[in-house]
Amino acid sequence: MKTAKSLKRKLSHFSKVSLIVRIIISVFLIAAIALTILYKEEISKKVYNWSGETSIENADFEVHFIDVGQGDSTLIKLDDGKNMLVDCGPKASREKLVNYLNDQKVETIDYFLLTHADADHVGGGKAVFENFAIKNFYRPMMRSSSETTPAEYPLHGTATYNDVIVAYQNEEGANMFYNSDAINITGENYSIKLLYPDAVYTENNDTSAVIMADLSGKKFLLMGDAEIKVENKLADKFSSQLKCDVIKIGHHGAKTSTGEKLLSVAKPTYAAISVGKNNYGHPTQEALTNLKNYNVQYFTTMECGSLVFDVKDEKLVCSAGGGKMIDYALICSILGAALLLCWGVPDFWRKKAKTQNETNSGENTSTKKKLKNSRK
Repeated sequence: MKTAKSLKRKLSHFSKVSLIVRIIISVFLIAAIALTILYKEEISKKVYNWSGETSIENADFEVHFIDVGQGDSTLIKLDDGKNMLVDCGPKASREKLVNYLNDQKVETIDYFLLTHADADHVGGGKAVFENFAIKNFYRPMMRSSSETTPAEYPLHGTATYNDVIVAYQNEEGANMFYNSDAINITGENYSIKLLYPDAVYTENNDTSAVIMADLSGKKFLLMGDAEIKVENKLADKFSSQLKCDVIKIGHHGAKTSTGEKLLSVAKPTYAAISVGKNNYGHPTQEALTNLKNYNVQYFTTMECGSLVFDVKDEKLVCSAGGGKMIDYALICSILGAALLLCWGVPDFWRKKAKTQNETNSGENTSTKKKLKNSRK
């Protein structure tokens, strides 16, 4: 009798647990389904590509916003077979960057440009010089700790920046230029012009190069780490000439960049945000709100992995690498499977307890009959 009562209590307990578990799982499943329906378009674009089209085979131009974590690196593959690399990410991502460039069959970098001297933009520079042939090197108007000239250029004394400059000095045959708005790289179907800097500045982000790449009529505006005061200066100077198809927004989406004045004249369709896990709150809500207000479709390397744009015959196709989103989808699938498994566990234990109860009840009945017969 005690066994039967104990099993009855367990059965009651399992029923309560089952109800609670079912309610919790139901809430999660309903929320997941609702979010999937609400954000179906955004999810599909991130997992597959931005425009709903596949990438262009044998594209004339390719622009890769490479996922280097919290930093910047952009590869531009030109239609004449030349390659341009703008920034090279943090030192921690140097191996990842080298592997990515190798995967893209890059052997020679014709134009290697550092927008400014911050470690998250120049950290992979030494590895780039060691692994690839560099023809032309464009650098900020700042001296490293091992340089004394030009004396009028401010000193940026970090070891990371100095490592890149020393690596350049050890590179045979590389031409060196200081960033300025006089630089214009041209080909038959493209022009890549530095819009900024226009002078020597002491503040590091104020020296950040701003680049307009016109690739067969499709324009890419690369803002480096330029902040709003520089954006406003460029908007006043160039106005509608800043109009672009794609903008790589400044300073990883910091609140000090991506101002309304710039967006109002640039009118980009897409925005790439090069960002990784960080303690700065990048990309900030201020920057994202400005992009939304100007109907700019934005994606981050933190969510999507490397972002790739193909250009051919004045056609632009924008595709996200999608690797990270697919990983997230896989994790969600595993969690979903685990939840479904949990859904069945209470039933399993309830049925097991019920079966055990019936077995014990049968045994108790049989025992009672035997005792009754023995008394007779």
